[in-house]
Amino acid sequence: MNRTMMALASISVAGLAGSAVGQAPRMTAAEGRALYAAGGFPISADGRNPTNRCGAAASPRITFVDMNADGRKEALFIDAGTCYRTDGRWYAVATQAADGSWHRILEGEGSVRATGTAVNGWFVLETTSGGQSRTLIQDGQRYVDRSAAQAPVAAPAAGAAEAPPPAAALAPGADAQRDAAIFRAAGFTRQRAGWESGNCPTPHEISYTPGTIEKMEDINGDGRPEAIVTEGGAMCYGMTGQSFWLLSQQADGGWKVMANDIGIPNFLTTKGAGGFPDIEIGGPGFCFPVVRWNGSSYEDNRFEYEGRRCTPNR
Repeated sequence: MNRTMMALASISVAGLAGSAVGQAPRMTAAEGRALYAAGGFPISADGRNPTNRCGAAASPRITFVDMNADGRKEALFIDAGTCYRTDGRWYAVATQAADGSWHRILEGEGSVRATGTAVNGWFVLETTSGGQSRTLIQDGQRYVDRSAAQAPVAAPAAGAAEAPPPAAALAPGADAQRDAAIFRAAGFTRQRAGWESGNCPTPHEISYTPGTIEKMEDINGDGRPEAIVTEGGAMCYGMTGQSFWLLSQQADGGWKVMANDIGIPNFLTTKGAGGFPDIEIGGPGFCFPVVRWNGSSYEDNRFEYEGRRCTPNR
């Protein structure tokens, strides 16, 4: 099963994703509204949609990227539409303070990308609008034009153009052969940026993060571990920003893909065949699909939101 997430145009307040780019924490509706407002997309009065700077309904893609390696991910907003007259695109970046509040540090028409360098511990960015490009650096509070700040650019930060891949992807540690076997079983190949699935045609845009082994644990109690592999990218995985693969180690030591979908996997207490837990696939909206293992594959079972059954808006 490899299904595009339903309600892709709905607002995303629970399970927003990126990857470190990584996996963002689940959010309450109030936290989600605050995040959208910080990005410049306040929720409409009826509570149904984020709105753009023209006051119209919007569907910005949100990807979480730790742009300064402080352990807290910034939120990168990308939106498109006729509201943005120059290039039909808008970007914004919001950063989270220690108290959990969000603050916008950059916005503008056009596109944004990381350059692969860093200044003051932050990614150096290049924005393009109307065919004109600017290089921006962080001055400690916000992004400013590099020429105006007159600050030198630091030496290239390895992997910064995609956000540094998590250690599990490039420095597997004690069992590199095992981890490589997991990636290969999931269909990944080793590329310059790390392990890539081939699903993302532009793997070096700012929101992309290569394959990462997010978790390894025995989820059904049979004594053999399962692994969750994720790959992030707004350009290839839309507003959800992430795809995941669930693999299980077999009796012969090999690895088998059990599930692959766009979204954020959340193991539930309910179970299917063989003691494997049901998986809620989080993403945009307020009603998420739940899949159940039937002995040979994970298949659609129901829809839930915060533990209650629901019916998705079509």
